[in-house]
Amino acid sequence: QTDGIRPFTMPLMKIACTALERVPVVRPKIIDNLMSKFSQDLVFCRAPKDNDLTRGIRYLNGVESEFGYKPVVYSSFFGGKQDEGLVKAIESVLVKADDCELAAIDALTAASHSLTISIAIFRGRLQLEEAIELIRLEEDLQVDKWGLVEGGHDVDIADLKVQIASAAVFLGLTRRA
Repeated sequence: QTDGIRPFTMPLMKIACTALERVPVVRPKIIDNLMSKFSQDLVFCRAPKDNDLTRGIRYLNGVESEFGYKPVVYSSFFGGKQDEGLVKAIESVLVKADDCELAAIDALTAASHSLTISIAIFRGRLQLEEAIELIRLEEDLQVDKWGLVEGGHDVDIADLKVQIASAAVFLGLTRRA
């Protein structure tokens, strides 16, 4: 289709418009929305008894060393309650972010389902390939076990890479301005 604007083909434009038009108007709602997702952050969800999928992941140690609070790990998809100090530290990052940074963090979180991975990318503590590996950890294990569904998994991987890289590029561009 050649007619009409297709926002999904312009991820940088989408983030820029969000930063310019949406964030200034609804900033507190964006922060509240991001914080509501924090209790269900995929990084903190682990299989019971720490099976092969989750053994040896050192990212949680990075969260603890950066913010000074050990994250609570849970096995429920419904999430868990984190230490109030960690919650406040994460919220402080969002409050201090400028509009462009908050738009990028919001886009990263939407793509990754993890506010902590988004903040790690934002702060330069996690490279894109490492982030994508963490985000896809469970799904990649399933692909290794059951095989890749062409037109499904491969498209999801490509889309995730575009969304994560676009937000990271946007951050880089806004920081040079």
